[in-house]
Amino acid sequence: MNYELIKSFCRNTWTLFSLWMLMVIISVGLHMHNFNNFLIYKFTFWHAVEGRSLFENHGDHFDVNHYGPLFSLIIAPFSLISGTATSMGDVTLWIDVFLWHLALGLFLWWAIRQSTLTAEMKVVVIWLTAHEMLNALGMSQFNVATAAMILLTFSAIHRGKDMWAAFWIVLGTLVKAYGIVGLAFFFFAKSKLKFVMWLVVWTVVLIALPMPFFGVDYVAGQYVEWIRCLSEKGQENLLSDFQNISLLGMVRKIGYAISAGLPAYYEVFESAGKNPDVTNWWWSTWNDLWLIIPALIYSALPWLRTKQYRHHAFQLMCLALMLMFVNIFSTGAENSSYIISMLGVAIWFIAVPWKRSPLDIGLLVFCFVLTSLSSTDLFPGDLRTYWIRAFSLKALPVVIIWLKLVWEMCTRDYASHDAAEPVVEHSEI
Repeated sequence: MNYELIKSFCRNTWTLFSLWMLMVIISVGLHMHNFNNFLIYKFTFWHAVEGRSLFENHGDHFDVNHYGPLFSLIIAPFSLISGTATSMGDVTLWIDVFLWHLALGLFLWWAIRQSTLTAEMKVVVIWLTAHEMLNALGMSQFNVATAAMILLTFSAIHRGKDMWAAFWIVLGTLVKAYGIVGLAFFFFAKSKLKFVMWLVVWTVVLIALPMPFFGVDYVAGQYVEWIRCLSEKGQENLLSDFQNISLLGMVRKIGYAISAGLPAYYEVFESAGKNPDVTNWWWSTWNDLWLIIPALIYSALPWLRTKQYRHHAFQLMCLALMLMFVNIFSTGAENSSYIISMLGVAIWFIAVPWKRSPLDIGLLVFCFVLTSLSSTDLFPGDLRTYWIRAFSLKALPVVIIWLKLVWEMCTRDYASHDAAEPVVEHSEI
């Protein structure tokens, strides 16, 4: 077997791009039953045009929107082709969905290419994240763009482009709150005052941007409603079957199942209308802050190693740290949001100045199988539904890798990875 030929094929730009586009095409085909998530998105534009609430179900789709008012403008070009059509028999709706998936896929592709990773690192990242991107696109999820914006924030700060770094942070935050983790890279900004100034400027500009289109009072009211909606959603997610796929969810769901019994837990898990036992300690007394506060302290420890800031590999590990943190400590984490954390796992594995150990390789395989593949038919239906999804086990490998990453950042020296600006020409990948 010619391993050099295989290696050359796997790192070839056209091979990688073809893989990426294949994920986009397959993701559209996965919508064999409905376009519900895309309908939620596109109707934020039409509801804004009509001056209706963005956070109520008006009968156009199932569930409600949880994205900020600014999203109504972002989705506008993808809403106009099919208008208010909701039938899967409408060809224009399929065109809309395809263009939406294509835009998301190309955006993340561009973000990876624009990153400060070396050419070889980018190859590994693309191969490791392609399937998780398919998971996200299969639900038409904006999480693909969120991952891209966090990566673009880091890249812009590394290159001293404070204006663009601030833009991606504010845009990501005003659409979906996850983008706020980009503020963690403030410590790497070359001109911190300039960076803060641009944060203020973009916050004002982007909050106001929808107002000329939809009205000042309407948009201001929708921002207030958005904050209320997110607060309520956090409570709804606690034992949700498709939400809270995080360390928080894993602990709460396992604890509730042990104390209430599996039959009682599964009854709540399987029925959206079934309320949990309000007297159960894991529902009435347990507070996620008992996990979040120690996690914040633990994850802050690497930032005390200020002498390591000058090493690009250390900065990349800070990026990986935040990409993983955003899911494993969020009640809003869902299957499709793990494109963000899988990007972090890939960077953790490939962007260090030492050779990864067999343990690290094992953790990566464990993560790829349980985190990325557990939602596929490779896993038996009952195992997938009543164990992995019911107890948020998709988060487990990422939690373990995150814990190991923090330990590495507190104990390892990243100096040997130093080099000149590790930016490659676009032609290299």
